[in-house]
Amino acid sequence: MKKILMMAVMAVACLTASAQNARHGAGNITIQPMIGIAAGTLSGTYSDFEFSSKDPRAGLTIGAEAEYYTSTDWLSLSAGLMYTQQGWESKYEGKTSTQKLDYINIPVVVNFYVAKGLALKIGLQPGFLVNAKAESTDNKSSYESFNLSMPIGISYEFKNGITLDLRGTPALTAANKNSNSDFKLRSDCSTLTIGYKFSLK
Repeated sequence: MKKILMMAVMAVACLTASAQNARHGAGNITIQPMIGIAAGTLSGTYSDFEFSSKDPRAGLTIGAEAEYYTSTDWLSLSAGLMYTQQGWESKYEGKTSTQKLDYINIPVVVNFYVAKGLALKIGLQPGFLVNAKAESTDNKSSYESFNLSMPIGISYEFKNGITLDLRGTPALTAANKNSNSDFKLRSDCSTLTIGYKFSLK
């Protein structure tokens, strides 16, 4: 986690010196509906559980994000509301199971424009669990209702307003209740979305 954060900070520090303006002027606000694919993954500590394999859970992410462009031409702030299907697939004692964890996520992100339309981003993302199932069995009571993660990503806005956004969101908190040093599951996720920005101001 620390290595990822350091790499992001170093990249921003190296590139912002040559940054060009964002596609929107200072004080502008854009709204961006977004839809895409999510790949939920499992991390953390679970040595006693001994998964023989663990794979991503493919899902959907959909929502919208508002972005405010500051007077610094390479910096903007954004906040969104996204429904994201997270979780993982695992094999344990010869049986394959899909753990579904669906969240309402609220990404709050700082965007560093390193070229026109091209932004590096980092922030914090509170998430609220709305659904949890292992196959068809509801097991929401086994998981924390709140999840905090750290979105790190890159996006590009084309001249026509269409935007592609790639993010990884490693979790900072445990997903399972009664977690301890030996059994702490984290619900990480990566997303690829397409959106369209339109200006309010």
